[in-house]
Amino acid sequence: MTNFENSLNKKGRRKNSVAVIGAIFGDEGKGRITDELTDYFLKSHKKVVVYRDNGGANAGHTISMGGKKIGLHQIGSGILHKGCTVILGKGMVIHPIDLLAEIEEVKRVFEFKEIPSKLMIDEMVVLNLDTHRAFEAALKNRGSKNLSSQAATGRGIAPSYADVVYRFPLRMRDLLSKDWKKKLEEHYELYNDWMKGMGMDCKETIVKRFNSKDELVGTKDAFIKNLEKCRKELKKYVFSLSEYLTKEWNSDTPFVFEKAQAVGLDSRWGIYPDVTASNCCLDGITSSTDGIINANDISARFGVIKSTYTSSVGKRWIPTFMEEKYANVLRDDANEYGTTTGRPRDIAYLDLVMLSYFCKVGGIEELVFTHMDIVYDRDIKICIKYSKDGKYVLYRPDQEYINGIKPIYKGFKPWDKDMLKKSKNYIGVEKNVKTFIEYISKNTSTEPVMITFGPDRNDSILM
Repeated sequence: MTNFENSLNKKGRRKNSVAVIGAIFGDEGKGRITDELTDYFLKSHKKVVVYRDNGGANAGHTISMGGKKIGLHQIGSGILHKGCTVILGKGMVIHPIDLLAEIEEVKRVFEFKEIPSKLMIDEMVVLNLDTHRAFEAALKNRGSKNLSSQAATGRGIAPSYADVVYRFPLRMRDLLSKDWKKKLEEHYELYNDWMKGMGMDCKETIVKRFNSKDELVGTKDAFIKNLEKCRKELKKYVFSLSEYLTKEWNSDTPFVFEKAQAVGLDSRWGIYPDVTASNCCLDGITSSTDGIINANDISARFGVIKSTYTSSVGKRWIPTFMEEKYANVLRDDANEYGTTTGRPRDIAYLDLVMLSYFCKVGGIEELVFTHMDIVYDRDIKICIKYSKDGKYVLYRPDQEYINGIKPIYKGFKPWDKDMLKKSKNYIGVEKNVKTFIEYISKNTSTEPVMITFGPDRNDSILM
């Protein structure tokens, strides 16, 4: 069997289950890989479950079909497949108004009367509301130089997760409950009081909505009225999922777990403080499913990387930033602009020191090499060691520590991207491709399972 087939059938683990994890700083192509895995499983099974367990509208997963493409934010990337059940899990934070707008956008772009897949939202999903986005704006407007507030996407993700820590989150079931107005009014009043303490007012604050559209939060009555409009439409998607998950996990239905963001943005392992608020690693699946699915039982743990470079959105400084004369060309060639924010991404050389660390702490056992067509007529540089204060050092999840790092590079010969696209299988690819992939896999203790060389489904080689 191939590495890909072996990964799905590991002894002692649940067959045909795979987690798709961002291995560095996100935007690696997780959505496209999830879409392709869903297509792969549906060729031999009547049903596939795609489960999203973290993040919210700060994610941007681009998928393509039939020459059309869309950037998904809250919806799982199996949404285009009939026979797929897309689950938005408890570990997510969901903006209900944006979610419905995104569903309508999927229908519009692909000319669907109804979305092909079945969409199920866990009733325990935490709400992400305009109040959270307004509060995040207030933090930014205070003029703080703190990286964590200045680099936020404006989608109020951290305040939503903070509600859980404070022990007063609003969940999807609260929006659908009989006393929903009272709960939402109390929530608005609380956040408005906090904002007034920072010299702002909810009713006068503009926030970002779906596709970066500006909206006024408005008065408490306007806030309630906006949510009332979406309650009826959302109700058909919201379920208590314990029994469903138990039944499907104990069946032969394939599962694809689609992570948002990446290990390098996890608050425990990323370059703190420019990190996200959710669990970006394999173990987050256990808590999102209330332990019904133990992440350790998942057979395949795919880490997705951009092969010949790395991109980063935010305020973090990383040691391997690419020279601007190269970065500018690559940014346009690879369309390196944020799916959610439209921000130009910073471009860097691949950092093997970070990648190895992120694979270890993130639970990654296999690598998917995307963007293999982004290659030029010059050596491909990757960072293989760190130097600091005259000695070799390891990675640590701390920006102050990272600031003093000097990267040490190794060069690899480029390959012919047109020849790669014509290859039928991994055996037929040229030697330079194999040398590059095998070096990275060996030095991260992972197995290579897939190459991609274009944005469309099946622009890929299974290994």
